[in-house]
Amino acid sequence: MTHIVTGYYGSGKTEFCLNLATTLAKTGKAITIADLDVVNPFFRSREREKALTPLGIEVMGSALENHVAQDVPALSFAFLSRIRAGQDVIIDLAGGEVGLRLLANCYADIKAHNFFCVFNLYRPETNSPDKMAAFCRQINAASRLSVTGLVNNGNLLGQTEAEHVLQSQKAVLATCEELNLPLAYTLVQEDIYSAIANEIISEEVLTFHKPQMRESWQG
Repeated sequence: MTHIVTGYYGSGKTEFCLNLATTLAKTGKAITIADLDVVNPFFRSREREKALTPLGIEVMGSALENHVAQDVPALSFAFLSRIRAGQDVIIDLAGGEVGLRLLANCYADIKAHNFFCVFNLYRPETNSPDKMAAFCRQINAASRLSVTGLVNNGNLLGQTEAEHVLQSQKAVLATCEELNLPLAYTLVQEDIYSAIANEIISEEVLTFHKPQMRESWQG
């Protein structure tokens, strides 16, 4: 299965990709993360390669060596061989139409797939259901593949409280209803989830102890 992930800058799409990968890896599957984010030079999947490799997760980013620190958009599409083999591949796209252009190299190989759009209510570009729906429509218009499900990532790093997650869920659910899409995943911190588990409405829940893309000193 191919899992394509997009979202506005700061939505937490890469955090979602990493947590999805680690969850799938626990089932014993071979997992590949294809880091195709050529827009944002910070907080990219490839930065966590050393931590992910022991878990059986392969990260593919730049075609250049020492790709963790490379900002040259020389992308490797070697992950397409994993897709052809039927393995689980998570494609971490840059947000918006710029990221979608890279999918033009992948359409012929992508068969069974999910296309997730990650939303965080606390980002100004997606702080309402109307803006979220507009973003999804923009993605659908620019891509040969349509969004298949939404992801609620209503987190504010160390300041996140249960109400933040639930308020973001309310907005994402309203977007789901407008677009006739499922709320496929909720990404939520473990201790917060334990307090509101019966209030979470999504097909799947991914919990984390601490953000993978932030160091403790970054908040």
